[in-house]
Amino acid sequence: MTGMSNVVPTLPAADLPVDLRRIELLCARLRPEEGVELDHIVWKLAKLPRAEGWDNVLWPVGALDGRELVLRVARREVSHALLGREVTVLRRLRGLGTQLPMQLPTVLAVAEDAVLVEWIEGDSADASEGAARVAVAHDLARMLATIHSGPAPEVGLNPVRGVPLLTRADAFLTDLDRAGLPPELRARAAARWRTGIAAETWQGRALLLHGDPHPGNVVLPPVGVRGAATLIDWGDTTRGDPASDLGGMLLHQPSGALLRTYRETAAWTGIDDEEVWSALEARAWAWATRMALALVLTYPVGTGLGAAGHRLLNS
Repeated sequence: MTGMSNVVPTLPAADLPVDLRRIELLCARLRPEEGVELDHIVWKLAKLPRAEGWDNVLWPVGALDGRELVLRVARREVSHALLGREVTVLRRLRGLGTQLPMQLPTVLAVAEDAVLVEWIEGDSADASEGAARVAVAHDLARMLATIHSGPAPEVGLNPVRGVPLLTRADAFLTDLDRAGLPPELRARAAARWRTGIAAETWQGRALLLHGDPHPGNVVLPPVGVRGAATLIDWGDTTRGDPASDLGGMLLHQPSGALLRTYRETAAWTGIDDEEVWSALEARAWAWATRMALALVLTYPVGTGLGAAGHRLLNS
């Protein structure tokens, strides 16, 4: 499972075309992670990719100990930095030795603009039934709380995640106009945004953020298979205000209960301060509204991510 939506909108043009020849070259240049023996891989390069998203292509290349492997390859120049951030953070999180509430992608090797990973079997949360989606949303709340509470490596800052809400005001107003919501929903979205803007800005240390924990980036194990869900696609990871991560979390299940689960697990300085928490809640709902508008403008309502956007705006 890739974490990419079942119905993908028109993708931005690829300035790094991905074809079989490029896959062959990248496989030859892979540098294994510590403890990984590339000689044990049974190489079998597919003729076509398995999935393609905004920034990367997933191309099957073989198997290791019976586990299918895919090469995650940058299809745009801007994806170089995203892949680098992802590898940096995944290495750091695995190196901490902390028991996490969710699984992480397994990076086996890297090349200049590619990462060799294990294929994650299952369905993304946006394609899951209500009960399963709600259950994994609380796992995600605990996962984000754990990540936010730990050390933050020096990853590059993201201009649209973890930043003050005011920097996204023009984008919000543009999308609100474009969305063409019924008057009641438009008023509710605008009110949530105003409340978030009016809340005190983040004054704490810059926390480590996933960056984009929407329902398409959480993969549940196949039905009947035990195990934790996996939080994937760490390319937008950054440092800053945790409200943007909580906004993405609320797209799974727009409820105060989910925020309370997060608060019960988080241990960063200030989490117990009621004023800090109230301001964070307000900013989180504003971020969720901002993200929901982006989803309904990008994905049809019949898709998982489109439905997630509408569910938040109707809550």
